[in-house]
This record gives sequence, C-alpha cells and structure tokens, in this order.
Amino acid sequence: SNFPTSLYSFQQEPFTHMLTIGASTRRHKGELAAPFSNYGQKEVDVFAPGAEIYNTVPDNEYQELQGTSMASPMVAGVAALIKGYYPSLTMQEVRQVILDSSDDFADTDQALPGSDEMVKFGTLSATGGVVNVKSAVKAAKKLSKEKAK
Repeated sequence: SNFPTSLYSFQQEPFTHMLTIGASTRRHKGELAAPFSNYGQKEVDVFAPGAEIYNTVPDNEYQELQGTSMASPMVAGVAALIKGYYPSLTMQEVRQVILDSSDDFADTDQALPGSDEMVKFGTLSATGGVVNVKSAVKAAKKLSKEKAK
C-alpha cells in the first residue's frame, strides 16, 4: 500500500480533494520523472518540480534539496495562489484546474523511476502531466469568469 492514499481501508469513498504528487526534474528528454519519485496512474495525480530545488535550511543557510517533499509544496503553492485570487472557486475546482492545466508529457518516453526501463510518462500518473502555475492561473481566471455569469 502507498501512503498517503485517497482510499484507506476504513473509508467507504475515496477522498476527493486530495492530490498526490510525483517529483519531476528539469530534464524532459527521458529523465522527467525523478529517479526517487513515487509513480502510478492510480497512485499519483500529477508531477511537480522536486529535484535540484534551492531551499532554506536551518542556521540561515540555503541548500539544493530534492524529493516529493519539495514537489508537494509546489502544488500546494499553486492551489493557494489560485484560491487567493479566485476565492469563488471551490477546492474541488481548484484541484481540477491544477490537473487539467498541467503540461502534457503523457506520450513521451521517460525512465521509470529507479530503473532504466523506458515507459510512457502517461503511465506514471493520472494526468501524465507536470504542474504549470501560469496555465493553472489562466484556467482558474477563465473558470471564475464563467461562474460569475
């Protein structure tokens, strides 16, 4: 079993407002999924930058870090940005905007995390995409205007 998951044994229905994030790299040619990332069409919703992230560390220092612990805050930040600018959107709508506006790499050949085996990126997550903040904000703006009519 992978954790976190949208459906635990004690639940009748899966969580609907949750996103599970894979870690992507900046290398789109065959190495888009970070070798340490979680993956799976049912286990991961979308990927986000999670490698070579310049971040703060204790003692007023900076360090290049990596992990899904770097990728997840990227998506949380996109969600917060969208909700802040477009408060009329529900969190379910914010979630869907993030998924629908991701950059589509589904048909590209990428290394399976932790392996040399090449697979279609679309097999590594539900979307086959990498989060795109600019596209997400544009989509949220459009949806917000539609809802206001």
